[in-house]
Amino acid sequence: MPKIECTLGKTLDDIGITKNKLAVESKVRPNTISDIALNKARSINFETLEKIVTTLNTLDTTRTFDITDVFVYSNNQS
Repeated sequence: MPKIECTLGKTLDDIGITKNKLAVESKVRPNTISDIALNKARSINFETLEKIVTTLNTLDTTRTFDITDVFVYSNNQS
């Protein structure tokens, strides 16, 4: 069944940034960041998503981050 999966936890692990640091720098509630990173969020508003991606790009300038570093659409038919 197709679904949207969170990739934020993996992204944070890959670049060595804690959920708390992302929350502080992006000015997004720590619980919100945690829920997203742990794939527990049921929804996210565009403003929050924009803050997260913008902050990732500010904290790590070695690459360019986009929405796929936070969420991906999975169409696994298993």
